[in-house]
Amino acid sequence: MNFSQDTNEANSRIHAYTEDYFVINEFKFDCHCQLHRDGLTDKWQPLNIADLQISDFKSLLDCQPEVLILGTGATLKFPQSTLRQQFAEHKIGLEVMDTGAACRTYNILLSEGRNVAAALLLSGITL
Repeated sequence: MNFSQDTNEANSRIHAYTEDYFVINEFKFDCHCQLHRDGLTDKWQPLNIADLQISDFKSLLDCQPEVLILGTGATLKFPQSTLRQQFAEHKIGLEVMDTGAACRTYNILLSEGRNVAAALLLSGITL
């Protein structure tokens, strides 16, 4: 899916996504990604959604977002409930959704000036 061109280059906007790649600020990434409004923080390589720990999001935690959006691929998959509790302890909201919805939501929150971060899984790369 393609998104419209953003003229604010200060923010890391997702311009397009497919099963196999993301386009973030006109650069193509064919890997799972973590990003924050100030840039791509990590080429992310989680092993399994069920095994995610707060430490898997260290670079995003350092950005202190108010909300982190976790995109879980083509389908919605929930991590362990303890992960949401760990984010709450850091005063960060955790929203889990499929990657397409996560990309759209991230861009909307970014356009509202919110301090948002995203951890996005590609559908074409299985865990």
